[in-house]
Amino acid sequence: MSRVLPIFFLPFLLVLVSCGTDYPPIDPYISFNIDRSVDFTLLNTAGVNKDTTLIMTGKIDTMAYVKNGSSAYLLHTSEVLRLELQSNDPNFTLDQLGFARVLIGADTVAFDSIPMGTIDTSLTLTKTDVTKYMQDTSFTALLQCHLKSTPENPTTIVCSMTVVHTALSQ
Repeated sequence: MSRVLPIFFLPFLLVLVSCGTDYPPIDPYISFNIDRSVDFTLLNTAGVNKDTTLIMTGKIDTMAYVKNGSSAYLLHTSEVLRLELQSNDPNFTLDQLGFARVLIGADTVAFDSIPMGTIDTSLTLTKTDVTKYMQDTSFTALLQCHLKSTPENPTTIVCSMTVVHTALSQ
């Protein structure tokens, strides 16, 4: 009788095991946000009524990835979730830029026209994946704009952004 019992339970075990395959796979990715900032220097010698490109290097503290349970090489996607520009000179408002376009590497991540009287501004986001630029210790950032006027003194335009990452956990 002991040999009959295992044969009787074999179809039951096969049905039980096959039921477990209907579950969706577990998503191996984690998501986290990291705030980044790039300071663009606008000289008072810049040309008026000209399109201008300011280039700076943004720093990446890769320990921020580790603090979130991942690593730079484990990044799957990186997208700018929020981007704001702000002038550090109250006498030079952002409406003097006319329009602004922000690039990370060769990819546009945000753009917008800037209405008159604007002190600081959030730009329209492109939702471009910039993972390839976020996997190093720095990235190139560009601010393209049309200068309607120049500041009296050199001015810093702060570009603050939140980047949402998905990555495999360590």
